[in-house]
Amino acid sequence: MHVVATAGHVDHGKSTLVRALTGTDPDRLAEEQRRGLTIELGYCWTSWPEVGEVAFVDVPGHERFLTTMLAGVGPVPAALLVVAADDPWMPQAAEHLAALDALGVRHAVVAVTRADLADPGVAAARAADEVARTGLV
Repeated sequence: MHVVATAGHVDHGKSTLVRALTGTDPDRLAEEQRRGLTIELGYCWTSWPEVGEVAFVDVPGHERFLTTMLAGVGPVPAALLVVAADDPWMPQAAEHLAALDALGVRHAVVAVTRADLADPGVAAARAADEVARTGLV
């Protein structure tokens, strides 16, 4: 089984992307549903013919929940760094990327969300530049 953790700024669509990829909502708590905000780690999995079983650990993006985020990404081999096309590079994205690097996560995929609201090329280029400064590939 492959395990991938999300990373990125609050409200950039980490949970929505995991839901789209797996068909399961990682935000299972009533408070998360009410606030539209991930508070606890969310776990979802799926099976893809090309790669087999893939499990996602959806982490909170809000700065108040950084310790929960660290618990979710610590043991993973890969991350899905989510950035929104209609926002600049944000503080929690930088913090999450630094944490991934410090914890030895070596593989990442950048996903640009909300590409219908702005040119995704700008966000993708900035994220690629930021990732290039780390040990992630």
